[in-house]
Amino acid sequence: MVGSTMTLSEQMAALDRLVKRIDEISSLPDIAMRVIEVVSSPDSAVADLRLIVESDPALVARILRTANSSAYGLSTRVDSIHRAIALLGFNAVKDLAITASIAQIFKDKTNIGTYNRASLWKHLVCVAVASRMIASRSGIQEFDEAYMCGLLHDIGIVLMDQHNHKGFLEVVAALSVDEPTLVTERRILGFDHTQLGSEVSQRWGFPTSVLQTIKYHHDTSRCDAEVRPIAQAVEVANFFCTKKNITAMGLMNVPAPAGETFAALSIGRNELKVLFQDLDAELEKSRDLYEI
Repeated sequence: MVGSTMTLSEQMAALDRLVKRIDEISSLPDIAMRVIEVVSSPDSAVADLRLIVESDPALVARILRTANSSAYGLSTRVDSIHRAIALLGFNAVKDLAITASIAQIFKDKTNIGTYNRASLWKHLVCVAVASRMIASRSGIQEFDEAYMCGLLHDIGIVLMDQHNHKGFLEVVAALSVDEPTLVTERRILGFDHTQLGSEVSQRWGFPTSVLQTIKYHHDTSRCDAEVRPIAQAVEVANFFCTKKNITAMGLMNVPAPAGETFAALSIGRNELKVLFQDLDAELEKSRDLYEI
C-alpha cells in the first residue's frame, strides 16, 4: 500500500511501527548517545565530556587525527583530549566529539540511484558548519547549538535507509527535481524523514532545539519561538549547501526559505551574497570533518 492511498490513521500507524522498531535496537552508537547527552546538558562540565570520550580509544583517535589536521592549523601537536580542549576550546572539541561519534554509521558508500550515505554525511557536516556560521553572524546567542542541530537535521533519512530499506529504495527511484523530497516520501511511505527523525529523536531524549530543527527545518515558522532562530539558521544552511550541490539525496530540490526567515536572521540581499561566498572558505577549512 503506497502512502497516497493510506488513511491518516494508517500513515501514523506505519510511522509508529517503524519508530518502535528503531527504538528497540537503537541505531546510533552508544558512545554517540552519551556524547549527545553530555553536550546537550547546561550542567555538563569539560571533565564530563573528557570522561566519555576517553572511554572510547577509537573515538579519541578520530578526534585527535582531525584536531591535528589542516582544518585547525595548530603549530603544536595535539596528543590528548585534555590538550585538544586547552588548544581548541571546549566548544570546538564538543563539535569534534559529536561528529566523530556519529560518523561511523555513514561509512557505507553503496550508491542507490542519486543517493549514497557518504554524500549524505558530507551534506550533514557542511550544513552543521554553515548553520554555526550563519547563527554566529546573525547574532544568535546560542549559536554553538546550531552545529549539532545542523549535523542531525536529516537523521531521518539514514534511519529510513537502515530500517525501511525496501520503502527507501522506492523513494529514491521516484525522486525528481520537480518534487520536494518530503512530498515524494509522503506519497510513497505515508510519512517523511522529518517526522521519522523527530519521533525517534524524542524517544532518544534529544534536546528541544534539535527535535524541532529535525521536525521543522523545511518550515521553521512552526517552531517554538525560543528555538526558531537556530532552526532558521539550519534551514538557510540547508538551502545554501544544496545550492552548492552538497545535497542530502543527490538532487537540488530544496525550496528556498521564506523571505521572513532571511529577515528574522537579518540577512538582506548584500548579506546573503557575502554569506554564500564566505561559506566556500568555511567548508574548505572544515573538509577534514566530513572525512573524519
